[in-house]
Amino acid sequence: MYTLVFDTTGFGVGIGLYRDDTVVGKIEKTMEFGQAEELACGVQALLEDAGIAFGDVELLGVCTGPGSFTGVRAGLAFARGLGLGAPELKMTGVSAFEAYARMLKEQDRAVYNAVVIETKREDFYFQLFDQNLRKLSEPAALTREEIVKKLKNHQTSFIGDGVERLLSVSSGLQIKQVELAEMIEVSALFAATKQKYFEKSLDFPKPLYIRGTEACVK
Repeated sequence: MYTLVFDTTGFGVGIGLYRDDTVVGKIEKTMEFGQAEELACGVQALLEDAGIAFGDVELLGVCTGPGSFTGVRAGLAFARGLGLGAPELKMTGVSAFEAYARMLKEQDRAVYNAVVIETKREDFYFQLFDQNLRKLSEPAALTREEIVKKLKNHQTSFIGDGVERLLSVSSGLQIKQVELAEMIEVSALFAATKQKYFEKSLDFPKPLYIRGTEACVK
C-alpha cells in the first residue's frame, strides 16, 4: 500500500511517500514562504520518481496544525483537492502535537511529555502526553507561567519548535530530555497516520484552531 503524508503548518514543508513501511522518497525543507508551491511540486516529483500515478496512493495523512494559518489551510486544501479526484482514497488528519510527540524516542520519554509549538506571540501552543503517547491534556495556548505551573512537580521531556524560547528563561522544572526541532519529521507524521489507519480511527482532515478568529467590525 502506498501512503502519502505532508505538512506545511510550520517553518517548512515535509512530504513523504511510503510503500507499506518503507520510505520511497521524502522531502524535508525549512522555509518561511512558498510552502504551498513547494508542496504541489514536491508531491508530483516524488510520484514521478517512484514511477506511480496518484491513483496508486491508497492512504493520505496531512498535518492539521496548529501553526501558520496560511500553511494549515494550504495543506488541507491540497489534501481535500486530491481527495475529490480520488474518491476511494483513505484520508486522515494528524495534529502537529501528535506528530511531534512521536519524534520522542521511547527511552527519552518521561512521566510528562510536553509538545511546545511556536505561536510567534508571548504564549505557546501546548499539549501533554504520557509515556505511551496518550493525551494527558487538550491542546491549548498557554503562557510560560501557566506551563510551568502545570509541570512544576513532574519530570518532563520537551519537544517542538517552541521549546527553545520556552526554556530560555530559568524555570526550575525537572527536565529529562529536550529535543529542539525546527519542523515535524516526515517519519513521525507517517507513523501517526498508519496508527490511525490500523486503529480504524481515520479522521477527515479539519484545521486545528486553538484561538478564535481575531476580527472586529467597525
